[in-house]
Amino acid sequence: MDLEFRNVTYTVYSRLNKGPSKVVVKNVNGRFMSGQLVAIMGPSGAGKSSLLNVLSGYRSAGVTGELLVNGEIRDEATFKKSSCYITQEDLHQPLLTVREAMDVAASLKLPRGVKAPSEDILQQIGLLEHQHTRTDALSGGQKKRLSVALELVNNPPVFFLDEPTSGLDNVTTVQVVKLLKQLARQGRTVVCTIHQPAASLFELFDEAYVVADGRCVYQGDTEAMVPYLQDAGLVCPRNYNPADFIIEVTESPDNITLLCDKIKNGKIHKSVKGETIEPDNILLTISYQNDEAGETKIVLSNEKCYNVKQCALPSSTTSINFSNDDSSLTWMKVQKDGDGYPVSSFDQFSILLCRMLLQISRNRQALWIQAMHHTMCGFLIGLTFYKMANDGTQMFNHLKLCVGLIIFFAYTQIMVPVLRYPQEVKLVKKEHFNGWYSLTPYYAAHTVSKLPVQITLNVVFCTIVYVMVGVPFDLARFLVFCLIGNVVSLVSESFGMAIGTIFNVTNGCAIGPAAIAPFIGLAIYGFDFAHRIPLIMKIIMKTSFIRCGVVAMVLTIFGFGRKTLECDDVYCHFAKPDVLLKYLDIDHTSVWFEIGIMVTIMLAVRGFAYISLRKRFST
Repeated sequence: MDLEFRNVTYTVYSRLNKGPSKVVVKNVNGRFMSGQLVAIMGPSGAGKSSLLNVLSGYRSAGVTGELLVNGEIRDEATFKKSSCYITQEDLHQPLLTVREAMDVAASLKLPRGVKAPSEDILQQIGLLEHQHTRTDALSGGQKKRLSVALELVNNPPVFFLDEPTSGLDNVTTVQVVKLLKQLARQGRTVVCTIHQPAASLFELFDEAYVVADGRCVYQGDTEAMVPYLQDAGLVCPRNYNPADFIIEVTESPDNITLLCDKIKNGKIHKSVKGETIEPDNILLTISYQNDEAGETKIVLSNEKCYNVKQCALPSSTTSINFSNDDSSLTWMKVQKDGDGYPVSSFDQFSILLCRMLLQISRNRQALWIQAMHHTMCGFLIGLTFYKMANDGTQMFNHLKLCVGLIIFFAYTQIMVPVLRYPQEVKLVKKEHFNGWYSLTPYYAAHTVSKLPVQITLNVVFCTIVYVMVGVPFDLARFLVFCLIGNVVSLVSESFGMAIGTIFNVTNGCAIGPAAIAPFIGLAIYGFDFAHRIPLIMKIIMKTSFIRCGVVAMVLTIFGFGRKTLECDDVYCHFAKPDVLLKYLDIDHTSVWFEIGIMVTIMLAVRGFAYISLRKRFST
């Protein structure tokens, strides 16, 4: 697949629409050929990563111009299925081995019945001997190779990589670039950004596309760069790194303008023989045919060749055969029409759910910490209110118990997704963009995967507290007691997810507790003058899931036909549960009504989190 772009401009707008917009990529042109390893170079802030994001489709807002594939305006949905984007940060699913990560990728990216080429790919990438190593234990170079291996599962013809050598030592850097060159030699189009490669590394690239101040100052073969600069009056000293020299000369705005005009902002391509070829003059068509044996043939018809190195193609028609066996070297994905995923949404949900449950089960340290937390807090609350639930003289302590229980569930669950989800969102965005799965199955699997541990720990906590505070045992009362705790926990987790999808960890840590504070204020408001609370305030209080949880907990402990409480004094005004419920003005509501409000709030917040996540992925 040959990529071409014409008059591409990328403008970044202020999020608050107050500051001025900034044009990052300025009306650039260019073309990247299949079978070539292309390096997008330039100084810091030149627009390398922005251009790569635009070409890959990773950024679409604020983009103008034409993006073409094989000379035709590309269909974005089809192109995304035919390409992959590997981010600068090597994000991998934790707590999985290399082989397990490959198998999950194969299950999601290949149709049912197709044998996964995981072992072949790992052998070629050089990770077969590390297939049982967990992803978080890999070195930097191994993580980079794993990123490539995961996308090779369905063998896309186009690879985009953002700074693939960032943070690697010289030896590992050369290994990674040679791997990319090998992928390109197999017929793929490999485009990557790189800041300032050493001379020996620069020679490994077939072509260079140099940007400065958002404009193209050179496009062509790496060997043709020095003659091009010399022709422009910029002589590179002998034994000097051409990559360093061209970046140094672009520090001058006059040189940028000179080189940009000479290359026509990317419209001209420089070859090793000093020839310039206009991209508009290229006529290259590709068609797909099946022969009698069922093998797919890619038929290329070219009248003019774009790159001198590739002019070995005859002027007539050439066919390239890819056999249909399971080897990743010979099986080339031919993209067909349709916007669906290789597997159904239910299969995506099942695969992701199994992956998430496996990760949770392997995170033993986190499980032990959560178990100890719930158990110790249960005993501490139980000791604080030991046997008070059946004492008619402890009305205010009864309310403190209910408020304390609900606050425990709220604060325990809101901070976990706030701290963990921002990092997960980056990984999910990469997998979703590369066509692994749809957002809806992921969101459903993520929600369901948390339930077993969350519900189990909540029930353990509720059981400890229920027994120690002395609530009379009744199966219905106990089940509703646990249900309320779990519902409050799920609502709080929903708020944490919503915060985690919008804010980073630093801001989320401040916003998370602050978001709970108003709900707590509404929860404890007016218990001593419940009958004098204005109607408008009562309506506002219903928006607090903590208030609903406290009311539901009071109704559970002192409702369900609760008998008269014990009283050691001569007179206990609140010995009868009905008196307490009337005093708090909650005798007219029900547990199920309060639970219904909390469930409604939970669904609304989770829906908001889903919409925020989808909007974030669409930018």
